[in-house]
Amino acid sequence: MPEGAAELASNLPLKIALSAAILGLVWAFLGAAVFLLERFAERGARYRFLKKAIPVLRIACWTVAAYAVIRFVFAPSKETFFAFTTASGVAIGFASQDILKNVFGGIMIVFDRPFQVGDKVRIGEYYGEVTNIGLRTTRLVTSDDNTITVPNAEMVSKAIANANSGALDCQVVTPVVLPPGTDIQKAKRIAWEAAATSRFVFLKKPISVLVEDAPSEKELRTKLKIKAYVLDTRYEFAFQSDVAETVKRTLEDSRERILPAA
Repeated sequence: MPEGAAELASNLPLKIALSAAILGLVWAFLGAAVFLLERFAERGARYRFLKKAIPVLRIACWTVAAYAVIRFVFAPSKETFFAFTTASGVAIGFASQDILKNVFGGIMIVFDRPFQVGDKVRIGEYYGEVTNIGLRTTRLVTSDDNTITVPNAEMVSKAIANANSGALDCQVVTPVVLPPGTDIQKAKRIAWEAAATSRFVFLKKPISVLVEDAPSEKELRTKLKIKAYVLDTRYEFAFQSDVAETVKRTLEDSRERILPAA
């Protein structure tokens, strides 16, 4: 047996136990750190940016742990190290191509930052808030409070629509369909006031009301698209409901009739 291999094989059970202890400590530290960061980030909207550090912290900790195990525990010679990494790299590469794709996808997401934890994104048919970016998967929470787990390889290979790109506010579009004969200018004024007086609106950014045709089976109708920004991305659906309810109630009080948005 070569001298380098014999050196690596000596006290192997002890080295494996020490490696397991190091990895276990890192796992426990990461669990505690992520728990504290998430708890503190949820104490207020201004602290939510702390969640963005979690993916970087995970990658940094596991990288340092892997280096410590190889460099200080096993401490192989250069020849043994290169021979081992080459052989194991080829074997792992063939055996776990999909896993490696997802891991490299997670690393690309962390450093390229097409989205971050807390962003509202749409990928394919799914739309929701990014709650976790792991090494293999990314998790979204939808408006129905469903958790969607998407492989990172899919996240980096598909087009992603990001509603806020790291900002706390985001634009929300509320559609409202009007019946024929409605005074459009009056409806636009009511819609603008409904958005401007909502407790969820971010008034430092503009509010606009657009008019579009809304074809139906029986007749052509008019649709308003109310565009405004909310103070917090989590207010998106509450804002839509608030504005739609206010517009409907105001038009009914004005002896007008409004239909639900298509």
